[in-house]
Amino acid sequence: MNTDRIAGTRTGVAPANLFAPDVATGADLHPRAAELRRWALEYLCQPHPDLGRPGPVCPYTSRAIAQRCLWASFIPGRDIHRERITAIVDDLYDLFPALPPRDEPDSKLKAVLAVFPDLTEYADIETVQHDQKTRFVERGLMVGQFYPGCTVPGLRNPGFPALDAPLPMLAIRHMAPTDFPFLSTRHEWVDFYLKLFAPAIPRFIATTMSDRLVRAPDAPDELGLDGR
Repeated sequence: MNTDRIAGTRTGVAPANLFAPDVATGADLHPRAAELRRWALEYLCQPHPDLGRPGPVCPYTSRAIAQRCLWASFIPGRDIHRERITAIVDDLYDLFPALPPRDEPDSKLKAVLAVFPDLTEYADIETVQHDQKTRFVERGLMVGQFYPGCTVPGLRNPGFPALDAPLPMLAIRHMAPTDFPFLSTRHEWVDFYLKLFAPAIPRFIATTMSDRLVRAPDAPDELGLDGR
């Protein structure tokens, strides 16, 4: 079994490697761990006709799986209040740098999932993600919410529910150049994004930024560059 596990000081949350070579099905983590593995392999790592671009739904997941960089912690229970979810995210914020791999370039593929398999109400997940996002962005990380029926749209097709998932979870990973649309509504998020990626912003992202700025140069814009 995988023994390289560290635990959070607030909640005891202890992520395990979801695709460790000594875990055949993931059932040792939680009865629904195999379902999470299937979703990652059969959905995130595959193309989708509604995605709006070629390639897999998540370009990074297959590489994270191949490099065994995908970690998960299952937090059971229906009565998990917002304060506990916040404490779990605080623990994962602290644990993330210590989870293998720690050295570049493989560490850039690392992701950790806090999975709440018994939750049926997702408002607290949304709230915690919203409240915690800035501190993660400041570290060059992203925290995202996934749950059944999530309607957050994809980058290329607003009708594609990119964050719909079979299990409710919060996901933490390193920021990528294509994350700009998720950061474009707050001045400080754009600042941190540009500090990291200005020399290598993808062409389609740069075009999007330019189009929005040129469309209404004197008006408060959708990028949040007016400080809103």
